Amino acid sequence: MDESGDQRLFRIGDCVLDLDCGTLVRSGTPVSVRAKTFLLLSHLARHRGKVLSKDALLDAIWPDVSVTEDSLTQCIRDARKALGGEAQQLLRTVPRRGYVLMSPETTGHPSPASPQANLHHASLHLSQEPTVAVLPFKNTGDNPDDALFIDGIVEEITNGLARFKTVAVIARNSAFAYRSEPGPAGETIGKALGVDFVVEGSVRRLGSRLSIAASLSVARDGHRLWGETFSGDGSDLFALNEIIAYRIISRLLANIEGAVLHRPAAPTPENIDAFEHLTRGIALLRSYGEGVNERSRIHFLRAVELDERYGLAHAYLALTELIINGYGGSPRDVIVACRDRVLTALALAPEEARCHRIMAVVLLCLREHAAAEQHLRRSLDLNPYDADTLAQMGYLLTMRGRPNEALEWMDRAVRLNPIHPQWYHYDRSILLYTIGEYRKAAEELVSIPQCGVLHEIRLAACYAMTEMHAKAAAQIRQILRAKPGLSIEETIRTRLEFERDEDIEHILRGVRLALDCFSRDEGS
Repeated sequence: MDESGDQRLFRIGDCVLDLDCGTLVRSGTPVSVRAKTFLLLSHLARHRGKVLSKDALLDAIWPDVSVTEDSLTQCIRDARKALGGEAQQLLRTVPRRGYVLMSPETTGHPSPASPQANLHHASLHLSQEPTVAVLPFKNTGDNPDDALFIDGIVEEITNGLARFKTVAVIARNSAFAYRSEPGPAGETIGKALGVDFVVEGSVRRLGSRLSIAASLSVARDGHRLWGETFSGDGSDLFALNEIIAYRIISRLLANIEGAVLHRPAAPTPENIDAFEHLTRGIALLRSYGEGVNERSRIHFLRAVELDERYGLAHAYLALTELIINGYGGSPRDVIVACRDRVLTALALAPEEARCHRIMAVVLLCLREHAAAEQHLRRSLDLNPYDADTLAQMGYLLTMRGRPNEALEWMDRAVRLNPIHPQWYHYDRSILLYTIGEYRKAAEELVSIPQCGVLHEIRLAACYAMTEMHAKAAAQIRQILRAKPGLSIEETIRTRLEFERDEDIEHILRGVRLALDCFSRDEGS
């Protein structure tokens, strides 16, 4: 470690990367690497576990030279060769996003001796439980527009598995990141994600008829344990999802108690079209771009119109309204209306973990911190391995002034969802700022596209607290140019849901320093 606290020595598989000595040693033997390859490995190691875009890597490795992506591709190839046999699991291509050097917790493989080997998830208590990745099912029908509908089926199977609380299920976001990977998926991707088992399948939809084929394989060798095809019409879909989850659990845990296998499931929609609108709305809500939230709201509204007793659709409709209006910065009557709608959702689907998670988000916007934590804990009781809920628990505890506890929850989320969505970085940056890691907080914010004025204000505060005065001033200038007359301090007070005044003041201290930097810069 250097004086600033930055790590200078990295273990990557059986290699050691030493930034001070400028060396890469594999199994005790020095490896010769080109200067740019060493710089690439150093940059990836410093941002271990993060997906770095090609543009970000080109800017970092060739800051003053214009080169093509071919140079980066060759550099990645050289880096993998230098790392040796484990390179494909350590330095991964993330389709359409970039590259990631996996952290030690997410690169472990199951021991050949036991399919329930400890996968470095000790803090999640996963060592006694099988880990499963449900991969995207293939669309074998004639309509390519069915892809989102099929993704929704897979997501419900994933949630069904997690509901039994007997297997740890890798988050959808990470499992679906490999959708475009060529070749036999199960064994390769299962090893890459560090899981024991993989579920694969296909769906064929012809009119109202469905045919769902699913299989379960051992990740380490691709050995197939079970495969079956299920058929029915649209009204049978949710029963089929439940049966598939039941079959998988039965194969994984032969001695599981019957009472566990027959836990009541969350209520399902009575209308297959309502489910399809929910699926399309969720897909839009997870994407980025102008108007996506408004378009998702239309789908959720339609789902509720088609099935007014569809609790999950009510919950997602409330969440979308909250997002569109600015979360905690929404007018109070909007937040109260969202709360009332989620109360309806919970009355309809009290065993649906996602409804409790969304209620926690709404209650946090109302600054009802204790009640929000209660709902998040209920959500985790129903689905203890939902990575997004784990991450949100980390954010909530940050807002409650418990950052050390929050860090543990966020680390758990990343272990289950190594290729996670951008908002994980955003929430982690707030935590890092809270514990005084201002430079790292800024790095988290810079690693994702700026998504609104609160993002920009917080970045200015991070720069100011690390004495990067010119950057802090430039950031404030950019904010005021886009929004003349904006009350920056008031934005912080209304948009961040801290429970303690001292945590708000900590953020405001950085904001005021940034404003002072801007004033001095303008005065000169």
